[in-house]
Amino acid sequence: MSSLIMQLNIHEFCQCAELPQTVVLEIVEHGIVEPAGLTPDQWQFDADALAIVKRAFRLQAELQIEWAGIALALQLLDELEHLRVENNHLRRRLNRFEQP
Repeated sequence: MSSLIMQLNIHEFCQCAELPQTVVLEIVEHGIVEPAGLTPDQWQFDADALAIVKRAFRLQAELQIEWAGIALALQLLDELEHLRVENNHLRRRLNRFEQP
């Protein structure tokens, strides 16, 4: 079974994200996404980066806070999701011991 890996350059990425390049540059500067490559002309973005940037832009538009705050918010949301998954896993393990 093969899986298709999407790689987009900066221009394709901006078009898919429906964002100007200046916004994408700012998002990268704040570490919200980390494309492969050294310079914007060499950058390659994957599908995960596209989803993260769309989420970041939506949060920025809704909350009206700076990109540094958005980076922190995304980090905290990811940590919250990780903790929820871990909590559910531990609850399932605990339930095995509690059942007669």
